[in-house]
Amino acid sequence: MIPNIVFYITAFITIISAIMVITTKDIFRAALFLASTFMGVVGLFILLFAEFLAAVQLIIYVGAISVVILFAIMFTKDVEVGNPFSKYKIIGIVICLILLILLILSIANYEWNYNFEIDNPNILIDAYKNSIYHIGKTLVTTLVVPFIASSFVLLAAVLGAISLVKEREE
Repeated sequence: MIPNIVFYITAFITIISAIMVITTKDIFRAALFLASTFMGVVGLFILLFAEFLAAVQLIIYVGAISVVILFAIMFTKDVEVGNPFSKYKIIGIVICLILLILLILSIANYEWNYNFEIDNPNILIDAYKNSIYHIGKTLVTTLVVPFIASSFVLLAAVLGAISLVKEREE
């Protein structure tokens, strides 16, 4: 009962803050709502018992990406002008509605298997107990190249943020 209430409150806050990211005209407030959306996703990961993903979400998205976006906005000229709506607003709404309908149809037509039995319940306990260890081991052995590539992507994001903040010569 309590986890359901916490889930609905967290999902409501996440959805409302995501909607506010799109609809608000103030860029700085949109970035704050984006950080709030990221925090809501952290809460949802915690409710799903995915602590590692929650920690990664918190450190990378809330801690790094949101701060870089906020610094880029604070050092950008003409922030007071706001975020004007694009001329592609109607096309975006139509695409979002089509994707929403496809998502709802996919969920409704999938055959959900609620009656599954586990032969050995200790498998689940071991999986949760050692999941972070195995994720870390996989990252530094078999997935070392994508792991390093992702660090270059983050480096490119930081360099892009610095280039946005840098004073433009006119």
